[in-house]
Amino acid sequence: MTFESTHALVEQVALAVSELRITLENHALPGLEAAILNSQMALKGLENHPGGVDGLKQLIATYPEAQQKQLNDRLAQARSDHHVNGELIRLAMQRNAALQAYAAQSSAGATYSSEGGVSLLGGGQLLGKF
Repeated sequence: MTFESTHALVEQVALAVSELRITLENHALPGLEAAILNSQMALKGLENHPGGVDGLKQLIATYPEAQQKQLNDRLAQARSDHHVNGELIRLAMQRNAALQAYAAQSSAGATYSSEGGVSLLGGGQLLGKF
């Protein structure tokens, strides 16, 4: 594999993960599905590299030092962005759960039902039956 093709693979992964991070940071919900799909496809391409990530690391080690540094720096940034993406997704899920609970408690239907629980949007029970 040439340096150019290796660089293209690393760049594809780094760009996709970075775009997902930007989408998550900006709460850009309309672009979230495409950003997640692009990120998954890029990471899948990395996994499909002969030998996977370890094979890519071994290949990078065969290049001159300047090229190694360039590729490894880009992979380090992608790794950092990927970690941040995980945290942003976790926070978004917590925020979503809190908003759903708030909406359920604030709604007109959030009164005690005849079955002994607090009604939720969509017919669920917040407290269950006593």
